[in-house]
Amino acid sequence: MKILALIGGSGSGKSTVLNGIRDHFGARAAVLSLDNYYRPKSELPVDENGWTNFDLPEVIDHDHMIRDIDQLRNGRPIELDTYTYNRDVMKSEKVVIEPSEWLVVEGLFAMAYPEMKERVDVLGFIDAPADVRLQRRIDRDGTERGYSEEEVRYQWENHVRPADIAYIEPWKHQADVVVDNHHQWEEGLRMLIQKMEE
Repeated sequence: MKILALIGGSGSGKSTVLNGIRDHFGARAAVLSLDNYYRPKSELPVDENGWTNFDLPEVIDHDHMIRDIDQLRNGRPIELDTYTYNRDVMKSEKVVIEPSEWLVVEGLFAMAYPEMKERVDVLGFIDAPADVRLQRRIDRDGTERGYSEEEVRYQWENHVRPADIAYIEPWKHQADVVVDNHHQWEEGLRMLIQKMEE
């Protein structure tokens, strides 16, 4: 099994590119989302104003994630609970992921743990300007998560953007393929698929 790490800052459009990979590879690719490895909210760090910070590598139970990746690499399926973010109205459900030719590990911090570097075969970085990503996040979090624009901007300035700079953007220059998801993301997707097929 080969592993594609798909990373990019919040609002960069990882889901769009991921859907294109799924369309191309079908059953040849399984997807493992870091979202499903968030620690319980009660265990997450809070900032000086009492806001939960979801944007640090330690919010992910990466030891569990690495164990699951290795289990898939050894040809055994895994079972996990889907993540329900921090809103009580959403229900978690169990999903089973089967081993396949490719495992796509997608999430903000997919490369933030030393164990991942030796496991990843292809690194795809999804790129978009910070102001574009902020607007996408305002639109998404207002609709899907019930956040006000003020809440989204606070998280962006105090949690999201600092995490981009510290943990995500440094990988852009080490990526095998950078997908520009502001202009012609289809071309970047084509290049990423081509790299995987090679």
